[in-house]
Amino acid sequence: MSRYFILGFTGAVSVLAAVLVIRYGGSSREDVVQLDDDAQTSVSRRAIASVGVVKADPGRRRPKPLLASPGEDETDDEDDSRTPEERALAARIENALDDENVDAAVACAAAALKCENIEIRDSMVDTLGWFGGKALPELVPFLADSNEDVRDNARKQLSMALSDIENDIERIGVVESVIKVINDEDVLEDLASEYIGIDEKLAVESLIRVITGEASAEGVAKAKETYEFVTGDEWSGEKEAMRWIAEEYEPPEEAH
Repeated sequence: MSRYFILGFTGAVSVLAAVLVIRYGGSSREDVVQLDDDAQTSVSRRAIASVGVVKADPGRRRPKPLLASPGEDETDDEDDSRTPEERALAARIENALDDENVDAAVACAAAALKCENIEIRDSMVDTLGWFGGKALPELVPFLADSNEDVRDNARKQLSMALSDIENDIERIGVVESVIKVINDEDVLEDLASEYIGIDEKLAVESLIRVITGEASAEGVAKAKETYEFVTGDEWSGEKEAMRWIAEEYEPPEEAH
């Protein structure tokens, strides 16, 4: 039986969520990433910048204009439950989309993450997903949102953003940076699926870095499981993994 049936990875490529508690503006949220939002975004941004993933998919549909300020969408002030701050944030997000300005969109993310308005948080996720690679670090913390729909949308958007990265080295560089700060089982399985079907040397070298690095216990366990999936051998240490690359790795045949 092919080892690709051994672990039975399921689901399409997507990404992240977790099980520790972090605090945003004094309110605790569950199902969250391991690091606080500033540290997590910093980690992800350094890794993503290092592989140069900055393009959005030009063919992706623009998010619906759900955040227009009252008057622009024929909504009366009396019927609008948003605070003045929320309306201002909504307008900033809309302007970033109108101008196709990823830097302006990224600048809205921290405020949106702490915003009590679910619609604004969800639309922020749509916006970050639309911009793609350069906005990925800001998208990651929304996988810890207190609202299930926002979390699911963040996973979907991150999945699409990853699928836009055609270069395996670049994509695995992003996956590796994210898997180190995540400990949710389902999300880790989604991330692990990215290692399937790529060059095995690239996969094993990345998994070695995850396992021997600073990933959560859950992340390390999933990386070891994935290592076994890729190589057919249980993880028994970095030295043995390097031996596998040197002696058992078979480079893919070049297409003629």
